[in-house]
Amino acid sequence: MCSAGDNWLFVPDRTNPAGDLESGYLVKNGERVVLTHCSRQLAELFRILRRLEFEFSTRLQRSEE
Repeated sequence: MCSAGDNWLFVPDRTNPAGDLESGYLVKNGERVVLTHCSRQLAELFRILRRLEFEFSTRLQRSEE
């Protein structure tokens, strides 16, 4: 799970105990938007953004030293 901006929470695809794939979704104030076709792409985008943010902050810290 991760924040998707503007108080939305992103819950990626997951497998339930029976082994069935459950689609990821966005949720805000109890409202759920199921991401049937794009959950994996959105999860990958968030991974890339987190990595870029980490790399940028690491470079910024090095340049300040």
